[in-house]
Amino acid sequence: MIRDKLADAKKRLDEWDEKRRERWQNKVEETGDRWKERLEEKAAVDRDISQVESIIEQAQGESIRPNNLFRMLNNDETVPYDLLDENEQPHYFLRGSSIDVEGDGAGGESITGWDRDRRIGSAFTVLTEQRVLVIADHFRGYDQHTIPYGSITSINLNTGLVSTRLTLQTRGATYHLSVTTSDDDEVEQAVEYLRERRREEDKPGVDSDDPLDRLEKLKSLHNDGVLTDEEFEDKKAELLDDI
Repeated sequence: MIRDKLADAKKRLDEWDEKRRERWQNKVEETGDRWKERLEEKAAVDRDISQVESIIEQAQGESIRPNNLFRMLNNDETVPYDLLDENEQPHYFLRGSSIDVEGDGAGGESITGWDRDRRIGSAFTVLTEQRVLVIADHFRGYDQHTIPYGSITSINLNTGLVSTRLTLQTRGATYHLSVTTSDDDEVEQAVEYLRERRREEDKPGVDSDDPLDRLEKLKSLHNDGVLTDEEFEDKKAELLDDI
């Protein structure tokens, strides 16, 4: 009898403790979200929102919004929106804390070597209809890199306990892009958009009518993870009919 009462009391105590922890966690998250919104508003340059209304409406992702497009770069009046070409439509705006470039895209010497360059501060990866625009905002200014979709050979998303990194391999360089401060669902949607744009760039028959050449391209895309097993088999079957 006493044992049952003790077990019941322990159960009620555990339930109370679980609810207390849940309330505390919710309060922490709500406070963090409020501070995050305030910091974003403070970092944004005062611009006419009507400039980007049509862009926001046509964007596929929810991250294309004024506080990102008008975010001040290195205490300058320049904002990411200014770096877009005329009539260029962005769809996703991913944020992180660092950009690490290996190979031809490094652009100079760094502490890790001549062919590697790392920028720590604010990292923005903007996916538009035409390209991937990478912006590194750091204490010395800001840098920008343009990655054409057609140059991307592999796309990888690495999710860890405290960080999330998007890696884009091109023919001349590798870009490790931090996207840790972006919403997880938004990042996944952005990666799917990347893969779709990559597949569109390498549709068989665009620049060669030789079925064997097209088959080699398919193999390369499949090995790089751009095409799924099912997509590869379907397209391979179509090409084999033409050989």
